[in-house]
Amino acid sequence: MITKDFVVNSLEELKNEIRSATQDFQPTLAILFCSLKHDLVAISTLFDEADIDLLGCSSAGEIRNENIYDSSIVCILTDIKREYYNIILQKTNDSTYQTALDVGYLVKSSFTNPAALAVSGGFSIDGEQIVRGIKDAVQRDIPIFGGLAGDDAQQDKTYAFSRFGQTENGLVSLILNHDKIEVEGLATSGWEAIGAVHTITKAEGNIIYTIDDKPALDVFIRHFGYFDNVNTASETINKMSSQYPLQIQRDGDYSILRSPLFRAEDETLILSGGVKEGDKFRFSISPGFDVIDKTIEEYSLLQKENPKVDLMILFSCVGRHAALGPMIEDEIAGIYEKWEAPLVGLFTYGEIGSVKNKPSDFHNETCSLVLLKEKNS
Repeated sequence: MITKDFVVNSLEELKNEIRSATQDFQPTLAILFCSLKHDLVAISTLFDEADIDLLGCSSAGEIRNENIYDSSIVCILTDIKREYYNIILQKTNDSTYQTALDVGYLVKSSFTNPAALAVSGGFSIDGEQIVRGIKDAVQRDIPIFGGLAGDDAQQDKTYAFSRFGQTENGLVSLILNHDKIEVEGLATSGWEAIGAVHTITKAEGNIIYTIDDKPALDVFIRHFGYFDNVNTASETINKMSSQYPLQIQRDGDYSILRSPLFRAEDETLILSGGVKEGDKFRFSISPGFDVIDKTIEEYSLLQKENPKVDLMILFSCVGRHAALGPMIEDEIAGIYEKWEAPLVGLFTYGEIGSVKNKPSDFHNETCSLVLLKEKNS
């Protein structure tokens, strides 16, 4: 597999990079993440005119190799054989779940042994419904990775796109023949669980009304003991949301993170992904500098199992960026240095991936890395 990766700051520079790359090889597929400061329609048109398939979405910050960027375009071109993959742009159906279910049926019919990468537009999308819809259609666990698009942290509108158009609330998916392209990856956070186990006693979708039969926001406030009442808590809690995610326990002895926001008028917690009544969780905190060491250690184990790869895609939560601050650069550099293979990525509003040896799931505050390698014929 031949690849070429680059970062540019304008459509004209993007044109020049594509023109330069096609003098050396014929790319079939591009993976691209960019700020909404760039014209997405023009980007789609550019790749369509070049006859290059495209998986892309808007971002809340861009990543290439060991570096992070703002307001840029990062891209990787590759010459994967077209018979080894499909690209699907699925615009919004009746619901996120139904849209993902429709994609899942196409995933199932594409290859005997498929893997999927999915990026979603839509600021208020419940990413858990994406994973559930695809799994319900395929009817078995397959590798699923991806994330929710960003919008330069404006929290307004986000987009996914292919060479054929854009979608604000739908999915763009890359379906790969896993018999031809190895797809491995790992989602990890490094956050530490603290305190007692709590039970979600009333919830609907991504809204928690009560925890342990008490108003959800009240439990949050009292747990951390920073505030006297909801009114004095409001602004500070929103700033804290990326620092104290909920660790939702899953069957199989693992957990996923959910970032909390709040709604003062009814004392609820609004999460960045769905939960169910009866779910158990613990609050969690970043262990500081150790979180990066833990993350890189996890990827060191992955590297031992997959020492050589052709390209890497990184979905890292924008909330993680906020919580870690400048240290996020050390984390990304540490991941890149494990393989030193071409890497593109973005800061997302939610991540799809799998913790070690577990099914794919939807996460917050997490770093989800995907490794692709063409198998020998």
